[in-house]
Amino acid sequence: MLRRHLLWLLLAFVVSVGVRLPQLDRPLSAHHELCTALVLIILHNWQTDGFVHHHGAPAISFSGPADLIPPGYTDAPALHEGVLYYLSHPPLAYDLPYLVFTLTGTEANVLGLQVFNLAFHLLTALALYLIVRELLPKGSASPAPLLAGVLYLFMPAPLWFHSNVYMSDMFVQNAWVWHILVVLRMYRSKTVGWKWPLLVGITLFVTTIISWPGVWAGVVLFFVALLRWWRSRSAQEVRIMVAAVLGVGIALAYTAWRWLQVVDMEHLLAYFSGRYTERGVTVGGGAWHALRDLLTGYRTGYLPVIILALAFVVLRRERMTGGLVGWQLFVVVAAVPVLLDHALLLQYSGHDFAALKGGVLLCVLAGLGAAGIQRKWSMPLIIATCIAGVLYFYRTNPMPSQDNARYAQERDLGLSIREEALPNETVFVHGFAAEPQVQWYAKRTIFRVESREKAKELLHAQANAAGVFFWWNGTRVAHEHILAP
Repeated sequence: MLRRHLLWLLLAFVVSVGVRLPQLDRPLSAHHELCTALVLIILHNWQTDGFVHHHGAPAISFSGPADLIPPGYTDAPALHEGVLYYLSHPPLAYDLPYLVFTLTGTEANVLGLQVFNLAFHLLTALALYLIVRELLPKGSASPAPLLAGVLYLFMPAPLWFHSNVYMSDMFVQNAWVWHILVVLRMYRSKTVGWKWPLLVGITLFVTTIISWPGVWAGVVLFFVALLRWWRSRSAQEVRIMVAAVLGVGIALAYTAWRWLQVVDMEHLLAYFSGRYTERGVTVGGGAWHALRDLLTGYRTGYLPVIILALAFVVLRRERMTGGLVGWQLFVVVAAVPVLLDHALLLQYSGHDFAALKGGVLLCVLAGLGAAGIQRKWSMPLIIATCIAGVLYFYRTNPMPSQDNARYAQERDLGLSIREEALPNETVFVHGFAAEPQVQWYAKRTIFRVESREKAKELLHAQANAAGVFFWWNGTRVAHEHILAP
């Protein structure tokens, strides 16, 4: 890496943090911050009850006597001894921040998790820089790597999902880009032996043990190696296929072993079957609705760089790709896993953070294209694109001073519940949903019920004597203390 490029990339990262500074450490509220709240609840439970107590599984309800979920309240397959677990993703995205908070002797907190997330945004931008360097001829002084990295720092989706929102779905991006880099270097090196297959297997293991895009990346690499083997009958391609299978397979086996500590195989399969029904392929009107939401996610997350990348691909494709090394391979390993993710999890792709993965290809294309025009035009164009990204970021995520108090609602409600309900009182709500943000600030399991009578029945099922019933009375949240029948 050129030293001056590293300095410019670090400076750009510092500016991007400054852009987000007003949004950091404010109350968790909208735009998927419920994901951050869920992770914080998991980390809090591991710190409070002990990692071993929960068998290393992500507990998203609390374990006090008044917080345990009684029989009959839910038929969720991931319920174990009154505690609800979130098993949708493999464990590493929870393990790493837990390790950091534990080593630093710090309780899990919003700002700490956001800073952790931000640090990986820098590492991902650095990986994009190195990916573009890998595509260029050796000795090239092109600014394309720097431009691609800077664009990724200032687009709306990375600005938000690499800071305020933390969950496996988004954190997997950080490992996946390094996997792409290792694949490109492996095939460019033309080295024979187990060194590169071992490295690529490790990157696939790490990516898969964070979230499911690692599986798609492994499938793509396997078929790339299979096609190359079909043409060359090279033993090296066999090694790569073995590494792909083992990297993904070991990660999935380890995940299954972790989750089987709290549920049996029947319930684990039922859990994933239910989740796929909610997130998987759909047809008819549902498919069009999901596609519309997916396109909206790309618009709100990457519109400035999409315009730039499309313009260069349409108008200057041959000039942009001329002299590049392995650019077809890059397109395959950067685009096909994303397409598989969108196609196989179509309903899930309606969440705008699903578009985050597409930013790798978009920013690389835009960076390569901008580097191919005169510097007097390329730099103002990149700066204007970054400014447009920041403005769109603030359009989607208003400044706290312009949020009409929406950012404080969940925190205030959660703190109110925490103040009103004693530790031995079960918490019920009626007429509104208590999102994970509310539960994080309340540090309580919150039961949604249809009536006071249902709340009293659950008290009896829980073998608890008292509870607090919160309801919306038309103007505010009111509450009363209730007793079991």
